[in-house]
Amino acid sequence: MSYFAAYGRLIAADAKVKLANRADFAFILLGMIATSLSSGAALYLMVGQGGTMAGYSRYELVFMQGFMFCTYAFESSFCNAMYMLETWLKNGNFVRYYLRPVHPIKTLLLERFHPQGIIVLGVGLAFCGFALAHLPDLVDARFVLAFLLLWPLAALLLTTINLAAISSCFFVGEFFPVFHTVGKITDMSRYPFEVFPKLMRHAFQLLPLAGLVWLPCQVLLRGEPLLPILAGMLLLAAVSLGLLNWQWRAGMRRWAGAGG
Repeated sequence: MSYFAAYGRLIAADAKVKLANRADFAFILLGMIATSLSSGAALYLMVGQGGTMAGYSRYELVFMQGFMFCTYAFESSFCNAMYMLETWLKNGNFVRYYLRPVHPIKTLLLERFHPQGIIVLGVGLAFCGFALAHLPDLVDARFVLAFLLLWPLAALLLTTINLAAISSCFFVGEFFPVFHTVGKITDMSRYPFEVFPKLMRHAFQLLPLAGLVWLPCQVLLRGEPLLPILAGMLLLAAVSLGLLNWQWRAGMRRWAGAGG
């Protein structure tokens, strides 16, 4: 049996167990939909029919919200185990990951599957679909191609940012302060960077945060050329992964030295 076939069966079995408690899954579904709709509805009503925010119509703002949800769907489905890193370090269970031949980041990414990611993706696509229904001139073959190319890169960047924040527990003993601070900042990425002060905009553009929503939407909503932004996104992803790998290796060396 191939690796992917075995992993597919593992995901199916794990999802079946989680979905066995349908009441729990229903509450997750309702909570996710309620929080998602509240954020989108707030923008939709605040801007109004003819109003704009930093030059973006309310449908463009709703699209940006939906794109952020789509970006988060991968992490929501496959990366839940990374939130256990602090606990595993404290109770010693991380040893079984640390001694494996594969990289611990990959192990953490593939450890658990949660069907809530399907809900997040569905909500994101629904937001995007609603927005595009009112922006019909945007949708063509170029738009679809750009979406399919930029969306996975944005998802990779978001996962990289959160993994870097989680790995702060190697150095400070817990991830909560860093991760939740980073989470609040990444939440701001769903809005147009033009609404922020100039200094903050420059800071966001220097950080990978620009690649989560703003850069992709320059192509998708503003008609900017795809290739330069795609190249920039690829560069951001490569640099972010390189820095994440360096940070994890440094953290693991520190943890191993303290444990020894």
